[in-house]
Order: sequence, then C-alpha cells, then structure tokens
Amino acid sequence: MRVFTTGSAAPLLAAFGLSAMSPVSTTTALASEVKLADAAQAFASKAEAEAFLSRAVPAATAANPEYRSPGKDVATRWLAKTIAFRESQSGGLIVSTDEDIEEYRNGSLKSRGMHQATFPIDDVTVSLETSDQDTTEGGEKAMGVIFRCVGAPCIQAVWDGKKSTSAWTDIYLQEAGSRNQILAAFQALQKSASSK
Repeated sequence: MRVFTTGSAAPLLAAFGLSAMSPVSTTTALASEVKLADAAQAFASKAEAEAFLSRAVPAATAANPEYRSPGKDVATRWLAKTIAFRESQSGGLIVSTDEDIEEYRNGSLKSRGMHQATFPIDDVTVSLETSDQDTTEGGEKAMGVIFRCVGAPCIQAVWDGKKSTSAWTDIYLQEAGSRNQILAAFQALQKSASSK
C-alpha cells in the first residue's frame, strides 16, 4: 500500500527511493464500472467481508511481483502483514493496515521499512487502479485498489515511526481475480453499499 504523504514523511520517501509526486499519477475505474450494490451482495455480512479481507489482502500481496518506478535503481515490494477493522465512536468502520516495504537491488534485499495506514472506510472512494508510473519487472503496469479521501486528507499514516496525513493510499494487487474480490469486499464495508 502506497500513500501520498505530506509533512514529515518526505525524508523517509527519499530514503526508500520513493517520490511523493510519482505515485499520484494513477488511473482509477469509473464509478459505473463497479456498483456498490453488487459489492454488498457479494458478501453476506460486513463480518464476512472483514474476515475475507484479513486473509486475502496479505495472501494477495505476498504473490505480487517486484515493482519499478521511473528513475529508480531499486525494485520494491509492498507486503501487507495485517489488515484490521474497528468501529469508531460515531459508529463508522475504521480500516488499519500494517505492511513491510522491501527494496531489492540486483535481486538482493537491500532494505526493509514499515508502513501503517488508518482511515474511515466511509470517508474514501474505493476503486480499481492502474498506475501510470510503476511497472512489474516484466513491464506490465502495476494494478491495484485505491482509496481516495472524499474531502480533506483522511488517512493517518506512519512510515517507520514518522506520522503523516494522506489524501490517498492504495494496495497493489497484480492478480486480477483477487483484485476484483478485494475491491468488492472493501466496497461492501461502506455504508452506502450496505444500506441498499
């Protein structure tokens, strides 16, 4: 999961060879391509969607290839370790992710970082993503699910202990079947989906 950050995370992004500007350029699926009502029907309950995501997201990211960004001499893997859910004081659902960031040079692991992101699921749009920047080692565009804040930046991130606030975050999921199922599960958790 990558996060566009503001504030104190810029030095960390540079340390990881990432750019706060390059991840911003992405293409998302139109809302008409994926209907929230269909997502809600795909899972019998929010608990079922949460249980599915807790298993499926780490497994799907573990199967991802390494990704390259333009002008970088390292390949990066973003490995979701856990995804968790809790209810906010207002009754909304909060999503929390915890992941490792691995960087490789010439096939060898050179560095490892940590990233956490926390956001209210009803404060974001959830859609498919195709990166305009990052590619697999085979040259395929990176694919995933992206979460964009509807209003002000709503994603609380922590990069190796340094806090920041973000307007979006994503999860690269290269395999199409798991990507579509994970998208449907996240959309099923949104109030607008469950109320239909």
